[in-house]
Amino acid sequence: MTQLEFELDFTQTEKEISHYILNHGDEVLSMSIKELAKKTYASPATIIRLCRKIGLEGYNDFKIKYSAELQYDLHHNDCIDVNFPFEKDDSKEMICHKLSTLSKEVIADTVKLIDFDELDKIVNLLYQSDKIDIYGSGNSLLAAMSFQHKMMRIQRDVNLKILHGEQIFLSYNSNEQRIALVISYSGETNEIVHIAQILKEKKTPIIVLTSVGNNRLSHYADYILNIGSREKIFTKIAPFSSQISIEYLLNIIFSCLFQKDYDENVKNKISYDKKNDSRHPLLSPVSD
Repeated sequence: MTQLEFELDFTQTEKEISHYILNHGDEVLSMSIKELAKKTYASPATIIRLCRKIGLEGYNDFKIKYSAELQYDLHHNDCIDVNFPFEKDDSKEMICHKLSTLSKEVIADTVKLIDFDELDKIVNLLYQSDKIDIYGSGNSLLAAMSFQHKMMRIQRDVNLKILHGEQIFLSYNSNEQRIALVISYSGETNEIVHIAQILKEKKTPIIVLTSVGNNRLSHYADYILNIGSREKIFTKIAPFSSQISIEYLLNIIFSCLFQKDYDENVKNKISYDKKNDSRHPLLSPVSD
């Protein structure tokens, strides 16, 4: 559904087919390719080309994958709408309640998506490496910056480039000894997919945080953790859901790494803060 919404390199006819599919939900699952072609004023061949354009083998493969994604959405019908969690006439109290409920639902949803064997492999890989590079854009970078800050407090060096074009250069300089953590909710951002291609050529192990589904970025991943995937790409108030889910996954990774050397990390963290944190009373200008 994400790929259909993006309409990357779609012809006008393919866009019309995409709109019809997204607007008619499970009705499409009961249609033959000829029936869908008739409804969208297209040819069966055009529908097959569209299926292949989004990485599927054909119409039957599309119906299987689309059915799975619809079932995923169906299980969340009674939840807060992650795209429009509040309405224009809601009171401030109601907005507070809805956003609180949204956060709880997104985290619960994300937990269900975690493959704990995969998580264990990711944590062990990161623990054994002192060269970790993060790639992402937009809101993903905001979450990555917070992760980088936490990791620095336990003496783990995480490399994050925020200026335009720097991440491409970083990927070109990568190698087998580095670990790449690539974050993209859609998994369809051209620059991020291009970076993943470069990293794969450099034989860099790639950990991907992305939404559920057959997006382009997932094809390059050695390890995947899935972000809660009910949020639309464009039609939403703000990226509330994806931001919460990404931050939660990064907090899990940090916490599992912290636990590896728990006593030492606690000791170092407290010692550092007492000596250097300006909020400590002994460091206050009032004490001078």
